[in-house]
Amino acid sequence: MTQTSYTAEEIRQKVYSVVFEVSGIETSKLDDKLTVNDDIAPRSLDRVTLFMALEDEFSTSVAEEELQDIVTLGDLIKYVERKAGISPD
Repeated sequence: MTQTSYTAEEIRQKVYSVVFEVSGIETSKLDDKLTVNDDIAPRSLDRVTLFMALEDEFSTSVAEEELQDIVTLGDLIKYVERKAGISPD
């Protein structure tokens, strides 16, 4: 990530915004328990688009081997927080 500092809430809102742009799911309906592969991005192209959009939004890269640990939207948010240097609660 770049030197930009984000709060945990800013990260959550930015991830929600990216998820909405990729999936069309209204941010008010997003929940940490939604699964990335089934609920948010069921097609592999959707997943690629999602992770590319997150890379652009947060000026970072997502290693393919790290993707296997991201199952839910909550996992995705925690992953971005770790990349940003924010410790999980």
